[in-house]
Amino acid sequence: MYIEVFVVGILAALSPGPDFVVVIKNSLGAGRKYGIATALGIASALIVHITYTILGFTIILEKLPFVFNVIKLTGATYLLWLGWQGIQSQARLENSNAKSMDRLLKESVMRCFREGFLCNVLNPKSALFFLSIFSQFIGPNTSKWTGWIYGGEIIVAVGLWFILLAILISNSFFRKIYQRYMHWFDRVLGIILIVFAVTIWITMF
Repeated sequence: MYIEVFVVGILAALSPGPDFVVVIKNSLGAGRKYGIATALGIASALIVHITYTILGFTIILEKLPFVFNVIKLTGATYLLWLGWQGIQSQARLENSNAKSMDRLLKESVMRCFREGFLCNVLNPKSALFFLSIFSQFIGPNTSKWTGWIYGGEIIVAVGLWFILLAILISNSFFRKIYQRYMHWFDRVLGIILIVFAVTIWITMF
């Protein structure tokens, strides 16, 4: 069962989503350290999902759909804000390369960690994963310790994948390409985040 849980965690991480986009954005735009900080933020957010699943709070989301809709709305709004920030920043970057370099030098590791954390903890896709899939591994006879071990496996699997992604994407080869076409990359990533936000809003109706 432990192997199955780990594999499920890897497959969940490989599925493209907002987390994937945010890690790429920060890895390309700021560098390896910031991409890894984003990945660690995502992994830390999983602790929240695992906790409410193990403690049985998932029944609240099942019985009270409006609570889940609030999570959806908040998550979509945050993604929209991230996407809009990306698009807006590019207008400034095109006007001044010096300003863009200053912005990159002032990037905060904690800000990237916070982006990764909020992106995952407010992501309805993550909540659905723990509601529909992870909860299947937590039965009435499953001990709390076993549940936490399963949760730890998910955290490790997802965290390792996004750290690896950050290391690969922040390679000098990719960053040189990014710096050459910075405004296009950031605009596209911003638009993708906005599309995710709109998609979440649509599912609410």
